Amino acid sequence: MLNLRWAFFLPTLIDTFMKKYIIAWLLLALTGSPLHAQQDCVFPMMVLVPNQVDSLSPMAKNKLESRLRQIVTQNNMEGGAHFSNFSIVANVVEGSKEVISGSRPLVTLTAELELFVGNNYTGEKFASTSIPLSGAGNNPARAYASAFAGISPTNVQLKQFVQDARAKVNEYYNTQLANILQQAKTYALRHEFEEALCLLSSVPTCSNNYDQVEACMQEVFDQYLLVDCAVKLNKARAIWNATQNREGAALAGAYLVTIDPLSGCWDEVVELAEQIRLRIGDDWEFSKELQREAVNIEKARIEAMRAIGIAFGENQKAKTFNDHWIVR
Repeated sequence: MLNLRWAFFLPTLIDTFMKKYIIAWLLLALTGSPLHAQQDCVFPMMVLVPNQVDSLSPMAKNKLESRLRQIVTQNNMEGGAHFSNFSIVANVVEGSKEVISGSRPLVTLTAELELFVGNNYTGEKFASTSIPLSGAGNNPARAYASAFAGISPTNVQLKQFVQDARAKVNEYYNTQLANILQQAKTYALRHEFEEALCLLSSVPTCSNNYDQVEACMQEVFDQYLLVDCAVKLNKARAIWNATQNREGAALAGAYLVTIDPLSGCWDEVVELAEQIRLRIGDDWEFSKELQREAVNIEKARIEAMRAIGIAFGENQKAKTFNDHWIVR
């Protein structure tokens, strides 16, 4: 389970320029693919190749990762996912190795490729298989690269392995949804909003009762915005109360402009902004920003929530993964 706190990154995420850029990008993404299209639903799956064999060069490792992503992607899973609750992990077991001397030495080797699919946070293993490998090259690194290049994305055993794993992952989300929602609400009660959104954003959109996930995500996001708004509004008020001139207005406005207009305390933001405008004038930058705001944020809210959760997961995954299941 995620149990790490991370400092609020939203002030950077929704900086005036970045907020509009992200929302515009999300709107474009939303118009390109229906959010709930069952036939287009792709399960995110991370591909991991731990550093386990000394002679496994970056070139060979990249070749293995590429082959695994191909296999996963061809089975309607997102092999290039940067963050997911689930991973497919490769474990290379060294076998025999022979060096044939000559003017051009040749290294031949055999190995066993063990593959596992498991839950990164609970440590539960969902599926496993292994296939034999053999390769040759003028050094061990190239021999491994040759062996990995021989892995066929159409291999019947591998396709069945990924399909079985997908079915089990799907069953997991369908049977554990109530627990996932409760855990997210528990995070939110502790004001661990990024953790909650991270957990909710990991649920595939084609899971049963996904409307409950959206409703919970909306609830958490509203709480997130309210807390975020209160913090920034208090800072803006403190600055303005202490320095009621153009400098104070600029500093207060720097906080106000990063508050989401859909936040529950937006009316108070507008009230403070009006107080400042009456004293400073209509040329105050925040007043002009309000007039320029024409982006329909509502259309992109769900994807924005998912973006926050995924960003949190990507930054925390190295510290929170339970990797005990990976090779045993």
